[in-house]
Amino acid sequence: MRNLLKALSLAAAGILSAAAESPFGAQVVDYSTACRDLRFNNANNVLGAPARFVKVYSGDMGGVSSDAYGGVVHPVVPGYTGGLHLSLVSPDDEEPGYVVIAFDHDVVDDPDNPFGVDFIVFGNSGCTKSSTTGMTALDDPASCRLTSSGFPEESVVEVAQNPSGPWYGSARWRTADGFAPTLGHVYDPANADTNLYSGNLWWGAPTDPTYPVDPSIDFSDCAGLTLAELCQRYNGSAGGTGYDLADANGLPADAAHGGRKWFRYVRISCAYSEEPNEEGDYGFTEPEVDAVADVAPVSGYRQWVLANFSWAEAWQTNLTAATAIAPNGIANGLNCVYGLAPTDAVAANVPFKVAAFEHGVTEHVIKMYSPAWLNATPRGLVVREAAALGGEWTGITPTFVSSRQDGDKWLNTFTVPKDASSRFFKLALDAD
Repeated sequence: MRNLLKALSLAAAGILSAAAESPFGAQVVDYSTACRDLRFNNANNVLGAPARFVKVYSGDMGGVSSDAYGGVVHPVVPGYTGGLHLSLVSPDDEEPGYVVIAFDHDVVDDPDNPFGVDFIVFGNSGCTKSSTTGMTALDDPASCRLTSSGFPEESVVEVAQNPSGPWYGSARWRTADGFAPTLGHVYDPANADTNLYSGNLWWGAPTDPTYPVDPSIDFSDCAGLTLAELCQRYNGSAGGTGYDLADANGLPADAAHGGRKWFRYVRISCAYSEEPNEEGDYGFTEPEVDAVADVAPVSGYRQWVLANFSWAEAWQTNLTAATAIAPNGIANGLNCVYGLAPTDAVAANVPFKVAAFEHGVTEHVIKMYSPAWLNATPRGLVVREAAALGGEWTGITPTFVSSRQDGDKWLNTFTVPKDASSRFFKLALDAD
């Protein structure tokens, strides 16, 4: 379920449809490619989820399907066959090839998104392995060693709030057809899905295309890892290249979207290369586009894990908010709500408790003590309201107002809007 702010902003704009939102590209608005191969110039290839599986039809095998030479899409065997992506080829030396894709909702700069990433673009890049021999779907990923290089294809990514622009991008944004290469299924030998293909011993549940890989990681970080280790460090993600809307230069924000930047249309274009390619030619690159995805927000506890564990460690933590105790002796989920780092010491006599709940005409004011200074609403803290004690409780995240020191603790002020139908309120902590 998409976050409440996004749903409210869409309703306010009068564009919330009865159909459920899709996290993926819903419509191709425009495109231009000089690709002559009919398998790769179908613009509809960019809609929906990214490719998960490669089924190879080889002329040498008389057109017979061979899963063994395809199988699950992963960083060494990307989705390279027909019907899985759109190849962008510039029609001439003056105009780049491009595709403009529309979401069925506005994509918002959401602070609860993992790593701050707001949307992901999938291509068909891959990692380079140290062995020159081919890899089949029957080979053990734990026996495949990777190098520090890959085979990306440069591209330009821009976003817009209207299909005709203006278009906004950032020098901080990476190429779309680069790291992280798509991963279709989780590497999980203990739970390998034998229905995927005959002989599958390695791949389990589908990965999540709305959850990004740490954007600070690149091909160089793969050096010396096995394919199995790299896939584990994706931590359930389907990969792709992530983009933070906060970096989009000049992209407008407005009140209807909570004062945050937003877009609905994304354009991926061929980049002009000043360096010669493998054939020694200059000019526009020829990237591939498989899919685009709106990133889904994650819980406060998950945010805590991402902030305090490295890319190499996070997938191994197996922590839960109830049982994982940080070095300061406090459960990790509570550290997240308290606003504490896992090593911050807390005096035993400093509580985290409500000081007051003041009813107002248009909003209610909550005053709360905490053991640390806060600069935002603690993750996981919600106010639940109901018309009757036996009725349904609905939740809303309080708005942070201020934090000031009061002796050996901090007094924080939050507000929540008043709902005329609600007569009962309670504070709650959401942690997974």
